[in-house]
Amino acid sequence: MAARTYDAVVVGAGIAGTATATCLRRHGMSVALLDARHPGWGASGRNPGFLWLQTKAPGLAMRFSLAARDYAGRVAAQFPDFGFRDSGGLILYRDEAMAAVARAFVADRNAAGLPVELVDRTALLDLCPQIGPDVSGAVWNPLDAHQDTARLVALMADEFGSNGGDILAPARVSRLDAAGSTCSGVVLEGGETVSAGIVVVAAGPWSNELLAPLGLAIDFRPTRFEAASAGPAPFRLGPVVAGQSLFRFFTPAGVDPDSLPRDPTERLSPELGFTEQIATAADGTLKFGCAYQVGSTSDQATVAGQAMAFSIMCRNFPALAGLPLQAHWAGVVAQTPDTLPAMDVRCGVDGLAINAGHFSGNLAGAFCGHLMADALAGTAPEFDISAFSRTRFASAAVS
Repeated sequence: MAARTYDAVVVGAGIAGTATATCLRRHGMSVALLDARHPGWGASGRNPGFLWLQTKAPGLAMRFSLAARDYAGRVAAQFPDFGFRDSGGLILYRDEAMAAVARAFVADRNAAGLPVELVDRTALLDLCPQIGPDVSGAVWNPLDAHQDTARLVALMADEFGSNGGDILAPARVSRLDAAGSTCSGVVLEGGETVSAGIVVVAAGPWSNELLAPLGLAIDFRPTRFEAASAGPAPFRLGPVVAGQSLFRFFTPAGVDPDSLPRDPTERLSPELGFTEQIATAADGTLKFGCAYQVGSTSDQATVAGQAMAFSIMCRNFPALAGLPLQAHWAGVVAQTPDTLPAMDVRCGVDGLAINAGHFSGNLAGAFCGHLMADALAGTAPEFDISAFSRTRFASAAVS
């Protein structure tokens, strides 16, 4: 059987890969989008859809995140029904001992360029009337947002297909078709070769299975995040909301994260962290979580992780406790040491590009696909991606 041939093949149909393929097709290239299951099967189809800016580091990470946030608004104009909400975001705290930590957090975020402010309980009730009596105050950022990432991936895949792109799924790639310093396509399980002038590896935490044999593995650790949904609820949360557990995920300078108070359920499983997030989805359900485990490739939710979410979120929002539970799940993302993506148009192998390591895929995944497609099509990207090369890491991890 003759090999199918394209200008470009994109491996991985999460948000970054699907956006890359869609934008390459807009540039007029013949493109195949491959996925081992189907578009949006992995973390892009499983996460609650938070677009957080509050936890981004100053400097490059903040500039990039603000540019990605601006791009999200432009994508909302292209796909007005993907559930994007320009909602703003709150990080609640219950314990009064956390007030000083919140003040330090605000000062740090203001210095990083975000217009965040500390709000007391009275002001908080105006922003989010459904909070429980245990909540004392919060940090407010008007730039945080929410989206239905799974819906966005589906809409981009629909555009890609209707615009002449080929979606090959399920299609599991066994290896890159590379000889010497040239990559000329991919080889599928079963032996079929799909040839291309450009191969983009965008397979999330599974990218290293293809890159490592060429000595191009990315330095990242897989991280599992758990989530759940309940409802539909008789109320809608305006902002996206996190809680005080998030302050251990991003701790202001001078604050020891181990000194911060923990809910008893956070001690059920020492290997789990928690980010205490919740948002109202477009269908009125509440999506919440998120317990996480660094180093885990399992896509199964755990009893301990769900216990954290159910217990703590019901303290923040008591009305949640009476809602019917719809589902619970988990997804795996790739976390680089600086949490920024790995993007290489040239990685030492002709015809091979990398667009992976999307720890903040909700916020930046579609933007990275847009940037990568422009670079591959010979158009200068609107944000310089040279700083995101995998070579910025001292050593590459082989998974």
